[in-house]
Amino acid sequence: MTDKWGNTMNWFKPLGVAAAGLALCGCVSSAGKAGAEPSAAVTGHDAASTASTPIAPVATPGKPLLILNGQLDARPGQLVSLLLDGVGRAAGHDAVTAESRAFGTTVRLRWDTGDSAYEAVAPLAMTDRPGWYPLSVAVAGRTVASDRIQVVRSVRPSFTVGVDWRVARPGAPVSLRFDDLYPGERGTDFTVRSPALPRPVRLVHDNVIDYYDPRAFSAVPALKPGLADGSYAFALYGPHGDRIAEKHLKVRAARPGNPDYLGKPHGPDFYDPARGYPGQGHHEIRVHAGGQVGIIWHDAYPDPGEETRLTATSPAFAHAVHLDRDTSKGADGDDPRYFGIATLRADLEPGRYPVTIVSHHGRVTRTAYVIVPATRK
Repeated sequence: MTDKWGNTMNWFKPLGVAAAGLALCGCVSSAGKAGAEPSAAVTGHDAASTASTPIAPVATPGKPLLILNGQLDARPGQLVSLLLDGVGRAAGHDAVTAESRAFGTTVRLRWDTGDSAYEAVAPLAMTDRPGWYPLSVAVAGRTVASDRIQVVRSVRPSFTVGVDWRVARPGAPVSLRFDDLYPGERGTDFTVRSPALPRPVRLVHDNVIDYYDPRAFSAVPALKPGLADGSYAFALYGPHGDRIAEKHLKVRAARPGNPDYLGKPHGPDFYDPARGYPGQGHHEIRVHAGGQVGIIWHDAYPDPGEETRLTATSPAFAHAVHLDRDTSKGADGDDPRYFGIATLRADLEPGRYPVTIVSHHGRVTRTAYVIVPATRK
């Protein structure tokens, strides 16, 4: 699969399932050592934060390699993933099992053809008490690897409302999250209502972000763009319409002197879409009538919801061009950037044509130029 610029992108399966994802977590393995120290794997509370670690465990030739994820600081009911490498399909058949009082039952590992390893994902028992629980993995009844699982105390259900900025801006996305991984909690239909939201929002489980927590529910809606300054209530309702919790969020529009009032824009810049984006654009570009031009806009402090409003206009364009936010890996570490591709009118006379972008609710206007050369006869 390629990104918006045509570059090849690498995609990964959820961390708890793929061997590649597990290896990326920098886990320390157990290779057939009884009483081994627990693996220094990612915890169930922050699975994604360590996924960029480039060091992977290396199996000792001839010895099985056990990799765990979600087994440190784990709450009762949380998921733990197990991967046993170094045991072939012919040797394991369907006789690879894991035993631990933390699970409350025998866990059977299944062969995964894509990872060429035995894998399982199992929940910790809701009745687990805090402590360290031994874990052993056996093939046909013979223990080949061991480790330990750390279980911590259950946490009461919690509802959180958060934003990227210290103060929420009108139109900004807001993170809504309900975590009720706690004994006795049931139901999956949770809704948040607030006068700051355009409509009620249903919270759903995200199996990537909250892979190890089966009872985490979230949503990221946008605040109303025209909200007046003030404190707004966000109420969480359960499956039967009962109010579970309420939080308040302060909303304040940007003011002169705030870094996001005029932002820090750069552009518009241009590039040749036939060649792909080279990493930098040009403030002027020569394009023949009827041709295409790529448009780039950077802003270190864009207005909330800017990606739905940014438009490039020009008398040279066949029509105005909406600029999309670049969410590809190529934008990592860069200021937020937006792009679009415009088609020039075929009937253009040679000349210098302005291309204009208006941002920050009309407070910022920038112009660059497309040069249409004379057609050679």
